[in-house]
Amino acid sequence: MKTVFRARTRSCFKQSLSLCLAFAAMIAATEFPVRSAQAQTRTSSQPAGIRDIPDANSLPPAPGLIFDMAGQRYIMFDDLVSHLAGTRFILIGEKHDNPIHHHHQAQLVRALSKREGTKRAVVWEMFDRDQQESLDLAWQAVPPEELGSEMKWGESGWPSWHDYAPIAEAAKENGLPMVAGNLPRDVLRPMINEGISALPTELAQKLSLPTLPDDIAARFDQEIADGHCNMLPKSQLPAFSLVQFARDASLARAMIDANKTISPDGAFLIAGAMHVRDDIAVPYHLRRYAPDIDDNDIAVVILVEADDPGEDLPGVRDYALRMGSENVADFMWFTNDLPRADPCEDIQIGQ
Repeated sequence: MKTVFRARTRSCFKQSLSLCLAFAAMIAATEFPVRSAQAQTRTSSQPAGIRDIPDANSLPPAPGLIFDMAGQRYIMFDDLVSHLAGTRFILIGEKHDNPIHHHHQAQLVRALSKREGTKRAVVWEMFDRDQQESLDLAWQAVPPEELGSEMKWGESGWPSWHDYAPIAEAAKENGLPMVAGNLPRDVLRPMINEGISALPTELAQKLSLPTLPDDIAARFDQEIADGHCNMLPKSQLPAFSLVQFARDASLARAMIDANKTISPDGAFLIAGAMHVRDDIAVPYHLRRYAPDIDDNDIAVVILVEADDPGEDLPGVRDYALRMGSENVADFMWFTNDLPRADPCEDIQIGQ
């Protein structure tokens, strides 16, 4: 699937707002893929606006649309579920503070589990490895809506547990194991100064981190600089990039280990979009830990906030390039965005 996508010539998909609105009016009454206007029989009874609509797959993304990157077409939710059925590792990337993303993650976990009768583990970026014992106990003792308070979620710095609870509810309904995947905070902090040597021996052996490849390091350095409003000293970027690399490895290792020990059906990953990217993030480490893994054993779904309507809207390829590469995902699921303050306003690094 990915090989076909990477070999294709892609276009920019930019269209006017009027076309996007016309397409939105049709979506409730039609099923993707829509035939191109040139292929339709033109009759005098067809309104001119409808008659001239281009192929739906060339229209710019809008909230609610799901794009199949290999097929280069929009698909319905049921089609997405069909595509993912039987896939061992399913990574669902999010924008942490967008509750719509967590709703969609829960929807996908529930739909796949019910359709297949499978019990993939749910690996969380939001829970640290040193919380696993507490997570196991809480998962058996309290309902999903109370899991956050039981796990002291409010002290973690993540957005409200209320937003994430639907994912836990979908897991509970289907008897799915819960797995803490992230590196503990008391490991992350020393890594900034000490590098890989800060990892406890057992964890270091488990992750078996190689030297950070130059191409991945360059992208991480740039993204971390941008994410810190270009206020981090350049000398600190490699240390932060190594931490990112190690966190991706930890999440991948958790998925592999869960598949081997508690969930033979595989694992879901709930994580930020940058952690699930197919070309450089968790999938890179999945293939490193399981060299014989087939590309069809890994699927990446990234939830993406679509730009507000306007002129010169970006196409699917443009959204992928914002994350660094055309090869970041198998499916991009577009949602509304949220109003946010400028994260760089009044930022003070190290204060």
